[in-house]
Amino acid sequence: MGSSNLKVVVSAIAGNSFITVIKFIGWFFSQSPSLLAEAIHSLADSLNQILLLVGLKQSHGAVSREQPTGPGEARYLWNLISAVGVFFLGFGVTAYHGLHALVSSHNEIGPISWIGISVLVVSFIIEFYVFIQAYREVKIQKGSLGYIEFLKESDDPTLIAVLLEDGVAVLGVSLAMLGIGLGQIFNSVLFDIFASLGIAFLLGLMAVLLAFINGKLLIGRSTSIHKEEEIELFIQNQAEIKSVLLLKTQILGAGSIRLSVEVELNSSELIQSVDIKEVLKKLATEEDQFKILYKSSERMIRLTAKIVAQLELKIQENFPEVSLIDLEIT
Repeated sequence: MGSSNLKVVVSAIAGNSFITVIKFIGWFFSQSPSLLAEAIHSLADSLNQILLLVGLKQSHGAVSREQPTGPGEARYLWNLISAVGVFFLGFGVTAYHGLHALVSSHNEIGPISWIGISVLVVSFIIEFYVFIQAYREVKIQKGSLGYIEFLKESDDPTLIAVLLEDGVAVLGVSLAMLGIGLGQIFNSVLFDIFASLGIAFLLGLMAVLLAFINGKLLIGRSTSIHKEEEIELFIQNQAEIKSVLLLKTQILGAGSIRLSVEVELNSSELIQSVDIKEVLKKLATEEDQFKILYKSSERMIRLTAKIVAQLELKIQENFPEVSLIDLEIT
């Protein structure tokens, strides 16, 4: 997780915290159901983005005896908790208040509150600005990938979570303004109430999507097929490798992959590295043939270990995201 991503998360927290306060003030003066839904929405976003920040901080810890593969998966855990928070606090509370307003509604709407409208306009500007910042960062990180493909293959859903939350926030403010506006035109509070229920639906949908993405990463998702094929081709092209028998990957955290690979060494390369003629000459001239064969075998073992170490180094030099390698020789 780079400093640019961290900046996006911190900006989102600051923006949403300010918006939460002014939305509750706007609701207090307007008593608008959709504005209350938006206030709860922004409160949920603020709290959840704080959880994302906690996950980012924890995932930067070093490898230790207690965590031999590192704490990279911590961000997935906190992202999942964040998604659950969005569902219960954002969707649950918002939907409850919307339905309660629908049941107890007298259908008539009061005079328009310009304080509420002003709050929504200011909120829209801030939400849209924060959304653009997250969108630009996602655009940089996704490279040539499409947005749906990036959503499926990304190993860092934190930025995706911020982008989705800010995108839903922009839609939510738009729905609230539409509900209030139509309510004034038709003199009915139902439009405002339905807008609040629409906001709740968006929050629920986003929470389920984020929970699904982070859940897959938390239980051990492999990297993309394209990346696995790229790694396999690289290993196969090494002169010391006859064939790659098995290759599996597991995402350990953002930018961190565990590679499990089983290879068959090219015996001709190993034999050429050992001077067979010299060994035969010693066998023919010296009496202690067992000692000669023992030393030759020992040399072969050391050579195999050297090849394995060099191969692991080459893999990590060409694929820095591979932080842990389980290499088996057959």
